[in-house]
Amino acid sequence: MKNVRVILVFVVVCFVAFSCGQPTPPAGPPTAPTPKDDVQETATPVETLDDVGETETEEADVAEDAEEPVEDIEEPVEDAEEPAEDEAKDAGEPAVEGGTPKLVVPEPTYDFGTRQDSETVVHGFTLRNEGTGMLEIKNVRAACGCTAMELDKDKLAPGEEVEIGVSTNLRGRQGQRTFAVTVTTNDPDEPMTRLRMTGNVEPAIRVEPERINFGDVYDDTPLSETVNIKATVDDLTFKVNSAELSDMDFIEHEIEEVEPGRSYNIHVKTTGELPQGHHRSRMIIRTDARERSVIWLPINLQVVGALQIMPPTINIMHSDTPGEVAPLMQLRITAGRVDEFEIQEVIVPVDDIEAELIESSQNTYLLRLSNMPQSDILEDKAVILKTNIEGHEEVKIPFNVTKPRIRPQSGGQPARLSPEQIQQMRQRATAATETDEDADVDEE
Repeated sequence: MKNVRVILVFVVVCFVAFSCGQPTPPAGPPTAPTPKDDVQETATPVETLDDVGETETEEADVAEDAEEPVEDIEEPVEDAEEPAEDEAKDAGEPAVEGGTPKLVVPEPTYDFGTRQDSETVVHGFTLRNEGTGMLEIKNVRAACGCTAMELDKDKLAPGEEVEIGVSTNLRGRQGQRTFAVTVTTNDPDEPMTRLRMTGNVEPAIRVEPERINFGDVYDDTPLSETVNIKATVDDLTFKVNSAELSDMDFIEHEIEEVEPGRSYNIHVKTTGELPQGHHRSRMIIRTDARERSVIWLPINLQVVGALQIMPPTINIMHSDTPGEVAPLMQLRITAGRVDEFEIQEVIVPVDDIEAELIESSQNTYLLRLSNMPQSDILEDKAVILKTNIEGHEEVKIPFNVTKPRIRPQSGGQPARLSPEQIQQMRQRATAATETDEDADVDEE
């Protein structure tokens, strides 16, 4: 019995020894490429094999498995480059169907000749697509006094055309006028096209001159001008009821009846010393005539004092951020109605403001202002120049603090404006706005 056990033990030991000595079975056929992370996990047991005497076949298999994912990783890079090329191509050529659109207007300007101000001018402009792609009409915008009718279609295939009707009421206008409509399309060469109607308007009530432009004047020069308002229609009679002018306290006016019911004069003249700077406003003349009940008379002048200062006003944009300052501003000071002068001192209204005065040439100075607070502290303040000019020992350069426009509050309710903001908005609107009745070209 003891011999049997010894024999069994010997057989088991031989079997174990024989099994450990067998080579590792070769890897199966290559599978689909795996991600890079999977390659690293597969390589780990290969590098940690106890038997360093692996066969060349096993090493080759491992090397091939490690290289295949590298090739797969490069493919998405090539794919990623293709959209980039397409994007560059799209940026250089318009994204239209079948090619490039091209808007052509055979007659972009229509001359309506001479018309009465009681008439309404109507004209149709033809818009044609002479390109190879679909033309899209994105927007049609009419200037003041014009109305553009709705288009039958806003997409034109190559060779197609559409007519756009434009009308304008000539009431309240006189003389040579031009009215414009802007058409915006996807034409890559000319995305905006201007359509114009031009002609001469004969008013029932004529104003001569249409505006008063005194130009550049000295502050001690008296100015005057007479404006005639006259009926041009035989059976028309009217009366000038009033004339109002705001923002120009140094100008007064008088209404004179030249011919009862037919002709009136408005005498305009300045009084006293004129304030320096650029002044622009409009006189509102009201009549009892239905044909022209309101007449706008623009008045412009640039007043030059003993010194000519450009710009004549220091404009500061208000900021709610404490401590914020305006960027450096430079003013040019030259001789005005005096031949020679000297600036002896510059006085700033706030100690933090830095002023640098540079005499660039004879009778020419540069004044550089920095560190100017963007707050209400500069409202109604001015920089004072001390000079050697008799009667003008102190010349003031005023500050103008402009506050941002107040946008509507949430819920659609407008924000309440202070009286100062309302006054500033009125002044800016009066100074910066010239309607189509003020200009020879009625375009936006």
